[in-house]
Amino acid sequence: MPKVLHETRMTMPPHITRLRISLYHLPDAATRHALMTVLRAGWQDATPGGSVSRTSCPGDDILYCMSGQGEVQIADQSFRLAPGQIAWIAGDVPHGHTADRQDPWSLMWFRMQAPDLPLLRRRLFGQGRPRVTLADGTRALAWFQDLFGILDTPTTDADLRLHAALARFLELLIGPGNPGTRSVLPASLDRLVNGLIERPQDPWTSADMVRIASVSPSQLRRLFQNHLGTTPRAFLRNQRLVRAQRLMQDRSLTLQQVADHCGFCDVYHFSRDFKRVVGQSPSSWRRAEWNG
Repeated sequence: MPKVLHETRMTMPPHITRLRISLYHLPDAATRHALMTVLRAGWQDATPGGSVSRTSCPGDDILYCMSGQGEVQIADQSFRLAPGQIAWIAGDVPHGHTADRQDPWSLMWFRMQAPDLPLLRRRLFGQGRPRVTLADGTRALAWFQDLFGILDTPTTDADLRLHAALARFLELLIGPGNPGTRSVLPASLDRLVNGLIERPQDPWTSADMVRIASVSPSQLRRLFQNHLGTTPRAFLRNQRLVRAQRLMQDRSLTLQQVADHCGFCDVYHFSRDFKRVVGQSPSSWRRAEWNG
């Protein structure tokens, strides 16, 4: 157990908790713009009915319920949180949470900051409820202990270590066996996205995409923007470029052949899109990969 940096015991008047322990971190300006980081974290045993209510706060709060239960409110959403479940609370909208009066919860929690938290939330949860039931709670407890250790022993590379820890947390969150995390996309969008990923070389038309998703063209564009932060065409182009990068590892293929295998109409359009997205021409990128 890491050394406690801040500990508060409250009896009268009852507030949020009867035992609350918090650890804090102040990232530098560069970190705030470039990396995911943790601003504060801790654990608490709530009093019956103990609550938090905010109009907004810097960063998003993530709660892990170890025991007991309570209610989470995020803007116009409200849902219960039970043992083994995680709630992701957006800090840029009114929010709050309340411990059950009969069975108050015990929580581990942290406040996260990232360059684009709204986009990250959309990628994880879409428009759905930001709650995940973990398949293996012991991994979450171990992760929190690692996090507390990083915060309690600050080093010059703390920001990089926190970024790496949050990447592991996201992997934990979307891992196999966690209900509600692998199919966050609406069924219509999920069906189309899987097809684009598996067969980017196909001659996809807008009509093909609309037919497979079974939605209108305007609704399809709205679904891509809301859930993936992009357009259908841009998503398809990126999948083709990913395939192209794999194929360019094969020295026997010319750039024209790579373009053909990835669904580009010719090598000119392939080179133009590749340089615009990747930042290098295909030939420069290929030389760097071969020489690396």
